[in-house]
Amino acid sequence: MLISLLLILPFVFALLMLTSSSRDNSVFRMGLFCFAIPLILATALVALGGEQTDIYPWFSILGIDIEFSLYGYGLSLWMAWLTTLLSFLAFVYSKGSLSFGMNKFTIGLLVLEGTIIGTFFSAYNIVQFLFFFEAMILPTAILISLHGGLKRRRAVIIFAIYTLVGSIPLLFGVWYLMAKAGSDNINFLMKTLETLPLATQTSLFIAFIIAFAVKTPIFPFHSWQGITYSEAPYPLSAILSGAMAKVGIFGFAAWVIPLFGELFQSTEYSSCLISLALFSMLYGAVLALKQTNIKRLLAFSSMSHLSLAVAGLFCLDKTVNAGVAVMLVGHGLTAGGLFFFGGIAQKWTGSTNIKRYGAFASTNPAYAAIFGFLSIAAIAIPGTVGFVGEFLILRGLFNSGFIFAVIGCVGIILSAAYMLRLIKHTLFGTIPENTRNANICLSQFEGVAAIQIIFMIFYFGLHPAPILNSFIEQTEEDTTELPEYEQILEEALIIDSLTNDSLANDNLEEYDEQ
Repeated sequence: MLISLLLILPFVFALLMLTSSSRDNSVFRMGLFCFAIPLILATALVALGGEQTDIYPWFSILGIDIEFSLYGYGLSLWMAWLTTLLSFLAFVYSKGSLSFGMNKFTIGLLVLEGTIIGTFFSAYNIVQFLFFFEAMILPTAILISLHGGLKRRRAVIIFAIYTLVGSIPLLFGVWYLMAKAGSDNINFLMKTLETLPLATQTSLFIAFIIAFAVKTPIFPFHSWQGITYSEAPYPLSAILSGAMAKVGIFGFAAWVIPLFGELFQSTEYSSCLISLALFSMLYGAVLALKQTNIKRLLAFSSMSHLSLAVAGLFCLDKTVNAGVAVMLVGHGLTAGGLFFFGGIAQKWTGSTNIKRYGAFASTNPAYAAIFGFLSIAAIAIPGTVGFVGEFLILRGLFNSGFIFAVIGCVGIILSAAYMLRLIKHTLFGTIPENTRNANICLSQFEGVAAIQIIFMIFYFGLHPAPILNSFIEQTEEDTTELPEYEQILEEALIIDSLTNDSLANDNLEEYDEQ
């Protein structure tokens, strides 16, 4: 029940916002309620440990019955919780960063929140996953076009082209696989893949990898990220970095690794993907070192950190995967917080150039303390949530190959370099003339929201067990519950195959042989 409500409510609230008053104060009060309720539900789901809905018929196409079901487990629950938290905070910070169109922004942000949550809860049916996976593009493009920077039209075009074109191979691959399996359920897709030639499996594997690499992004599919993040409004950039980018990693974890398990039995595939992810990590770090635009710096920083998470994921170790989940939560908190406070700096100075920010440590010690902490937390020092995740990932990389661990350590050192450079220019530079006598202070809402982020970073850094245990325990539960679930689905396929075409009859004969 809770999982269905969590998916439906953002869309329902978006419709309610259409009927609300256009006055900013009324919109803000109603928006706080609309974003707070999903956050409370997501927190309850995390506390309860997961939930699954029944499987419902959705529609039929080309003789294939498409089903709809929602499934929340360790990783997806934490990612959904992170999405609701960042959406709530993004709305809070939008009050000070948006000068117009608060109502439209709220509606778009609610729809985006709902589509991201729907993607994280689509771990069984591939058509349902693709529906939400592609649906995220529309509200994102609309929000950038309404509230973006001077180059927002170019940013929207590049973002849409990259994400749509990157998904085309995946769409063709999914339809081919569904036609062979006669179903869109992951269990039937897995069994069908095992019967296909190695060349076909490899082609499908590449199609899945490209789509999720674009969304994360990973080199060489990252060109859309810099302009999209820099032209989007700061609250939306926080969602793109802290939540939407995790959808790509979720795709790797929920679809690529389970479906192509046989391919990963050969170490060549996992080693190649780890190598690509680590190269992307170094490349993103070098790009971040060169940036003076704070948005582009944080964008490439996100690329570097998430590439490390992908590398850890393809170590194919249960404990390391739990560390990946911790790192993703930590990155969402730190990256989201840095984007929020980067927006505040731009509001005070009128610039995105970090060399023009000056000495906030002198002019606003409260801001400097929060921004400095978030920047240090992004380096993953001990006591913060990022440290736990990166430590477990480096352990997995060491087990996969010593050189992998060395490259991972170099990437972490580079992350410290560009973050310390950001701190230097933002907090300890020369005070610009245009802000020397300006009234720069944090609002009440900005301060309260920052406290929530800091508390979560410390809490999960000192006590990561809620994330680690939920991920590991759910993995163990899946291994015991999966046979019963597969049996139910197989029986359903047998009944359907009695009235289906020759393709379904072939599936029935294979089942009888087994």
